Amino acid sequence: MRSIDAADDCWVDGKRQPLATAGVPLEDPGFQAGLGLFETIAIRDGRLLDLEAHLRRLAGGATRMGIEVPGTDELRSVACEAAADGAPVQGWLKIIVTGGGHSFVIRGAMDPADEGRPASAILLPWRRNVDDPLVGLKTLNYAANRMGLEIARARGADEGLWLNSRGHLAEGCRSNLFVIQGRTLFPPGLRDGILPGVVRGLVLGAARAMGLDVHETRVRVPRLRRAGEAFLTSSLRGVRPLVRFERSTVGTGRPGALTGRIAEEVRELRLAGLP
Repeated sequence: MRSIDAADDCWVDGKRQPLATAGVPLEDPGFQAGLGLFETIAIRDGRLLDLEAHLRRLAGGATRMGIEVPGTDELRSVACEAAADGAPVQGWLKIIVTGGGHSFVIRGAMDPADEGRPASAILLPWRRNVDDPLVGLKTLNYAANRMGLEIARARGADEGLWLNSRGHLAEGCRSNLFVIQGRTLFPPGLRDGILPGVVRGLVLGAARAMGLDVHETRVRVPRLRRAGEAFLTSSLRGVRPLVRFERSTVGTGRPGALTGRIAEEVRELRLAGLP
């Protein structure tokens, strides 16, 4: 679980202030229409995992949406300050930028047990539109993701998986999906309307370096049901074995050996990249 201390500080347009005093102008398009972006970054011992990859994705998203955001150097400086000064030993940091030109940095704690914990998932009743202009962006227009998580949790699952408008599996509400058959990984491809996850990218590189076959392709529900293993990836929880889908186990219903090897490789890559 993630938590935030209401008595903590935050950073608004680069300046530190009490969280309780922070606000967004009512006329800001980020408030009015969800026009904005965010990145959530893992904090480990005062350091930020994969910070540069998150900043690159944020800048690229801002270009696509046509909004102005603070420079990468400025955001990096504020993020590093927020991660080092009074931040949880194991936690998260969120950078938010709005269409009105404002930036916010908040932080909080997370349960260390969540990282790598086996997960269950259900199929959501809605579909992602692959032609949506927001495809592949981590925007403030996040209500559908929250609703999907609420449905999943009401049904006793950790995650909800989306089909896209073509009938292919796309992604989770807060994760990317990988299916394993033999020594081959089958992640849904970018053309199927998914977010290019930071940890997803690390998994692709690690798997190829391990000599595994990787096919970014169309993934349908029967492939997941027949999988020997499957896993989910996210910046905060790393690689999580997917052991149950709907009412059935995935593979043996336990974390698979190949998933474990990939998780360890990715963990080492992330730690090696720390400053």
